[in-house]
Amino acid sequence: MKVLIGSIIVVLVICFGVWLILSPSFKKVGNTAHKLRENVQGEENGEEKQERQ
Repeated sequence: MKVLIGSIIVVLVICFGVWLILSPSFKKVGNTAHKLRENVQGEENGEEKQERQ
């Protein structure tokens, strides 16, 4: 039983470490996605303005 609990704790610590290593890339991906979304929305708004003219 002690081995099982220890193994679970070790796995959780390893998962937490991997999450800490990857967390900066999540921020970069989020910023890139936000910029892409703004560009797409800007293009859609630009097309609507051109169609109205």
